Amino acid sequence: MNFHPSIDHWLAELERQGKSQATIAGYRRALAHFVRWSEQTYGQAFDPAAIIPRDVADWKTRQQTVENAAPATINTRLTALSQYFAWAVAEDMARSDPTVSISGLPLPARRPKALDEVYVRRLLRQVNQAGEPRDVAIVELLLGTGLRVSELLALRVSDLTLGERSGEVVVRRGKGGVHRWVPLTAPVRRALRAYLDSQPKLKRGDPCGSASRPAARPERHLQSAEKYAHLAGLDPDEISPHVLRHTMATRYLAANPDDLRGLAAILGHADLNTVMDLHRADHSRPGRPDGKS
Repeated sequence: MNFHPSIDHWLAELERQGKSQATIAGYRRALAHFVRWSEQTYGQAFDPAAIIPRDVADWKTRQQTVENAAPATINTRLTALSQYFAWAVAEDMARSDPTVSISGLPLPARRPKALDEVYVRRLLRQVNQAGEPRDVAIVELLLGTGLRVSELLALRVSDLTLGERSGEVVVRRGKGGVHRWVPLTAPVRRALRAYLDSQPKLKRGDPCGSASRPAARPERHLQSAEKYAHLAGLDPDEISPHVLRHTMATRYLAANPDDLRGLAAILGHADLNTVMDLHRADHSRPGRPDGKS
């Protein structure tokens, strides 16, 4: 759809600020949703200066009552709209921010849902098809081992053993100081080997983050998963480090029923009850990242 010029300018500004493509794409979808609703409701072209708080409130209500949108989706759209109008006011494209009096929805506490196998395959196919070796290694490693992001960032080259028939990663700084060894499947080993081969200057004692693109904040490392989730037709908002960790655990239990102790050792859980809770949750159908059932 054709956007108001101010929206294109705002999205371009976000890109100049270094926002991820996944974030910009999410904001674009949110603004498109609001603009479409506004134009269909009033029969007029969208104008940021004409929007009033009642418009935002009605848009929010329609999402709840007619579209049955998830609270997290509504909140994400409200956040995008709020940031856009804050910018529009600063640029004198709107006299006031119509979102300031509109609150988000409370989110129910819930466990992260594992991805269905078909969506796991779609994500892996997309990142292997279009990703750089570093992105492939990150996604394959998180899905194949269930490492926490903090554990991923702490890895050094010497922590990896990549044999032809077997391999493992040593987690030296796990949660609670747990030191553990996690086996690596063949696809994970191939992805890691391809990444290390693309970084010939890395030495055994170096962090696994490349010298040319050093380790940064955890969320920047996971932008690769969000980006390729979007390209694969999934909802980037539903792809998080914990979802990938939960997905690995669910896949492990499907292949090794009732091996809770083995899974606890791989995930670094000192308390077996934590894994038992996951096992009970696994009896419900894993979630789809596009919000459908």
